[in-house]
Amino acid sequence: MNQNIPTVADWPHESDVSGDRHALRAQRTRELMLVTMYHLALEKDYCDITVQDLLDRSGIARSTFYTHFRDKEDLLVAGYGVMGAPAIKLSSVAGRERVVLDVCGWLFLATEQHAALTTSLMSGTSRYIVLAHLENLLVVQVREHMKTHNAYDSSGFSGEIAVRSLVGGLLALWLWWVRHDYPCAALGLSATFNGLMSQGIWPETDCTA
Repeated sequence: MNQNIPTVADWPHESDVSGDRHALRAQRTRELMLVTMYHLALEKDYCDITVQDLLDRSGIARSTFYTHFRDKEDLLVAGYGVMGAPAIKLSSVAGRERVVLDVCGWLFLATEQHAALTTSLMSGTSRYIVLAHLENLLVVQVREHMKTHNAYDSSGFSGEIAVRSLVGGLLALWLWWVRHDYPCAALGLSATFNGLMSQGIWPETDCTA
């Protein structure tokens, strides 16, 4: 699978972009630190990467790093932000139109695009750190979507049970997929999961179909 990690050459130069030069410089610094972390994570376990490693490889000053990030975990979380936000789709469920957050497609397509990096991050002791941040991100996304569309019951525990059930099932499927070296395509897998979660449709064929 393609490992589409950006390089410095892919970024816009100041002469190509109008606007605040300071903001552009800050953006380029953050991007450089993310790319540096990605490349180091392909070489060794995330837990073994130090801030000094990041500084040595990127050429960024320590003071500059801490201007943008609290620590290397803050940098890891920022990496999820590059993925953007899940798409929102209309889906017919039991004859009713519902607004569905395609968090499954968002997660699996991004993972497929960066398969080598994901495999590296999840193969060492750092997998627990990576998984904890990913779970928190998914919980926040799903909970906020449900609240926005009045589908989160905050009077008891039913709203949070719904959130945790969806995220738990999604992460279990994602872990199986990653650990088995991506045995089926992201689009087919996502369609199967979304059909099951939103409409209770059990698959009749293999997810690669």
